[in-house]
Amino acid sequence: MSESATDPYASQATFQPDAPVTWTASEGQVDNLGYYAVCLAFCWLVFPLVAMCVRYLRTALHCYELTPQRLKERTGILSRQTEELELYRVKDIAVEQPLMQRMFGRGRIVLQTSDRSTPVVVLNCIRTPREVACVLREHVEKCRVAKGVREID
Repeated sequence: MSESATDPYASQATFQPDAPVTWTASEGQVDNLGYYAVCLAFCWLVFPLVAMCVRYLRTALHCYELTPQRLKERTGILSRQTEELELYRVKDIAVEQPLMQRMFGRGRIVLQTSDRSTPVVVLNCIRTPREVACVLREHVEKCRVAKGVREID
């Protein structure tokens, strides 16, 4: 008798680890320049320096990771949270480049999703946002084809 006949879980797909990382980045500090300027102006109070350090760490440790199936977002300084978005759930991709970010070659990517926990995902202050959006769009299309997902309005 074969093992698959006795094992009820043998017919289910075997676990496969996630594909290799396609793109990774951390949130840029450009968005914090005004905040840092105010903190430095009041540095004699000491508290603004502590607030500036916390803001720096929070931004530096906020990172994004893209695989062919998922977008992972890690946040937190002492305790870390990881939010994963299945790419086939992405409905729309928009690129925004506010003036300050555009001056430094950065921008924000806004994803409209069908995910209930995170209907809008914002990748803030990303280097070369248009190229990243193109890579994201390619992965989304491949995931939708592979899973047979179609959008119905």
